[in-house]
Amino acid sequence: MTSIAAILMKYLIGLVGITVVVVIHEIGHLLAARANGIEVEVFSFGLGPKLWGKRVKGTEFRLSLLPLGGYCRLKGSDDLSQALIHRQRSFTHTEEGSLFSVHPLKRAFTYLSGPIANILFSLLIFALLAALPHQVITTEARIATTNTYPLLFGQAISPSYEAGLRNGDLVTRVGSTQIEDWEQLEALLASSSDGTETFSILRNGERLDIPVQAMQTSDSAFRFGLTPLQDTLVGSVRPATPEAAAGLQAKDRILFVDGNAVANHLDLHALLMGKTDSITLTVLRDGEEHAVSFTPAKDEAGKPVFGFSLQSKTKQIQAQPFRLA
Repeated sequence: MTSIAAILMKYLIGLVGITVVVVIHEIGHLLAARANGIEVEVFSFGLGPKLWGKRVKGTEFRLSLLPLGGYCRLKGSDDLSQALIHRQRSFTHTEEGSLFSVHPLKRAFTYLSGPIANILFSLLIFALLAALPHQVITTEARIATTNTYPLLFGQAISPSYEAGLRNGDLVTRVGSTQIEDWEQLEALLASSSDGTETFSILRNGERLDIPVQAMQTSDSAFRFGLTPLQDTLVGSVRPATPEAAAGLQAKDRILFVDGNAVANHLDLHALLMGKTDSITLTVLRDGEEHAVSFTPAKDEAGKPVFGFSLQSKTKQIQAQPFRLA
């Protein structure tokens, strides 16, 4: 019953979204038509038979039966179609205030005003949402060198490892730029001009500065041989999966896979890679260790499909002053 309600809610949200987009589109036509001296006969919220209507400044505003979109009917908008039906090469009986009584450029602007209104409305919504406080998924700038996980990365050489960086180092600064998260670090390294960067790190409470010369690849990019480290805290477990049936829960911290210690998500991925038989996870829950045993589901190719994901960290973005530019 819950799944049916969820599906119906998705369709309802979709219908509301379509209605908003169409109504904003038609409002653009309405405003442009009035500005250009074109009379608007009907503006309807929804389609189908009229439920309610009120005439304001020559326009009848309607509420129609089907709450799906809407329409804006301009005076004389069917003159062209009628002329084509009757195979007339021209028509000169247009009335004042009709669509074809105004200059062609005004007609063109009236037609274009719908999509223009949609674009402006979208920009306004994005600007307002960006100005509100919100959370974004982020990854701590705690790093591992890719050469220490050859099963995952297949890279035997890591310039960062050779320079002295080690798994678990927390990068706090690169050059003169303070580093807040992995996403910022990754972007900064991708834009490195010569592949030479000095990393300021925290290791066991000690601050170190380590210069690294990246390796240049065949496409002239620089490879530092780094990847982020994440915790092994379970974020969610999909229902009706072997993991859920075995009792794995959100907030469980994975400590061991079949007796092998797990310090981070890369250890977890390396130990789970390709395993299709029974797996025993040792997890920490409410201060106590629990064993969770299951056999993972498989895809059509026979590869394991795991029904849980690790928890992502988030950071709060504070409200920003609203600016259009």
